[in-house]
Amino acid sequence: MANKPLTILVVGPDADATRPVETGLAAAAGRDRIALLHGVADLPARVAALAPDAVVAVLETSDAATLDGVFQLARSVACAVVLFADRAPPGAAARAAEAGVAAFVLDGLHPARVRPILETALARFAAFETLKRERDEARSQLADRKLIERAKGILMQQKSLTEEAAYTALRKAAMKQGRRVAEIAQSVITAAQIEL
Repeated sequence: MANKPLTILVVGPDADATRPVETGLAAAAGRDRIALLHGVADLPARVAALAPDAVVAVLETSDAATLDGVFQLARSVACAVVLFADRAPPGAAARAAEAGVAAFVLDGLHPARVRPILETALARFAAFETLKRERDEARSQLADRKLIERAKGILMQQKSLTEEAAYTALRKAAMKQGRRVAEIAQSVITAAQIEL
C-alpha cells in the first residue's frame, strides 16, 4: 500500500461528518486521490464510476436501512469498505463481518486513527481476496479432477483401456485440439450420455 497511490471514496451525511476522515487522510492527500460523497443515495453509482481502492463510510445514525445499504455495497464491490458509526444496533458487527466490511469501528472516529485503520482494512481485504481466489481455484481443480476421473472410467469401460491409457487418450486429444484435459473429459461424458 505504501508504494501505490490510493483512490479513496469518503462517504457521510455531510461535510462535518466526513471532516475527521479527511483530516486523517490529509498526510497522504497529495499522493492519494480522495473523493467525497455527502449522502448515500448515489453511492453505488459513484463507486462504480470511481472504482476506489477503499470506501470509508461515516454514519451518524446507524439505522437498519442505512447499514443494510453499506453491507450490500460491501458484498458487491471489489474494494475495502471501512465503516465508522457512532452507534449500531445489536448484531450489526456480525452482519458487517458477514457482508465483507473490512473494518467496523463504533464510536471511535478520530483523525489520527483513520490511516492505520484504513491500512489494516486494505491488508485484511487483500488477504481475504487471496483466500477467495485460492478457494475458487481449488474448487475448480477438484471439479476438473472429478470430470477427468469420470471420463477415464467411461473410456476404460467402453474401450477396454487401462486407467493410464484412458488418461493418455484424454491428454492427447486435449493437446491435438488445443483444449484443456477437463474440457475433453466433459466432451467424453456428454457423448456417453447421448449414447445412453
